[in-house]
Amino acid sequence: MFQLFLLTLPIFMLIAIGYFAVRAGWVSESALPSLGSYVIKLALPALLFQSMASRPVEESLNLDYIRAYALGSVVLLLAAFALSAKLRKASCWESAFQGLGATLANSAFIGLAVAGELFGSAAAVAVALTMLVDLLILIPLGLVLAELCSGQGGAGKRALELFKRTLTNPLVLAILAGLLVAGLEVRLPDALDQAVGMLGRSAAAVALFVIGGSLVSSSVKGRMADIGQMTVFKLLLHPAAVALAVWVLPGFDPAMQTIAILMAAMPMASVISLLGERYGQAALCAPALVVATGLSFITVNLVLWLLGLAGRLPMSL
Repeated sequence: MFQLFLLTLPIFMLIAIGYFAVRAGWVSESALPSLGSYVIKLALPALLFQSMASRPVEESLNLDYIRAYALGSVVLLLAAFALSAKLRKASCWESAFQGLGATLANSAFIGLAVAGELFGSAAAVAVALTMLVDLLILIPLGLVLAELCSGQGGAGKRALELFKRTLTNPLVLAILAGLLVAGLEVRLPDALDQAVGMLGRSAAAVALFVIGGSLVSSSVKGRMADIGQMTVFKLLLHPAAVALAVWVLPGFDPAMQTIAILMAAMPMASVISLLGERYGQAALCAPALVVATGLSFITVNLVLWLLGLAGRLPMSL
């Protein structure tokens, strides 16, 4: 257990460094969006591209992983939506965001750092597959559910527009480009490959710093029951749901099974706050993100400990 704590400690220390650097004024809070854009539009796409391009397509496009992660996540999204809408009598949009907050994992920032320490380059492939599930299945499903529930028209049109916009996302383009290069068996020139690798390796540290810095201006006042539901679903029930899906579906690579559970154990992705602002749910999403990120130091280590007891982690741990 102590070894697992030491494994995750540097990751959460980087988040803390980001928080205190912004809090102390060493880095301006206004610089965080630019740093975040650097990660999302340059560093992380470079990492995902290289990870997908450097291995056979059949290994990168792991359909078993996609099926297991998508099944557990979709079931939990629907459960969170139903609990909020039917039992807690929340609005359609709030219920939809309860579902999204329960299932959109911070795979690209925290998940990559944690799984990368344990499983190396396979973690980046898992991040790419997780993000495909998030962007192509979970976010459209949550928004369409809200529109159907509220009786608003044009749900199909909105889903189509969202799908088109997703296909131009730098992360998706990087994944598709990597698969194309792998499929054509093209070898990048050494200098270009090294430059892409250097860019990709900067993603995790900068991303964790941005997460910490973004917590400075966030508040957790009010709506604790709503925040509590989203946090419990994300940190505890999401990894449990994906673990159940991994167990139910036919077996696949044990390492990828473990990474799927780990990705689900991460706190919600920061995109939940951006979506919340766009659809009038910022008062729920922003504080839930703060609470879940803070508590994840405990819950992620708990999940790692349970995976270790089950013999799912490298033997050195």
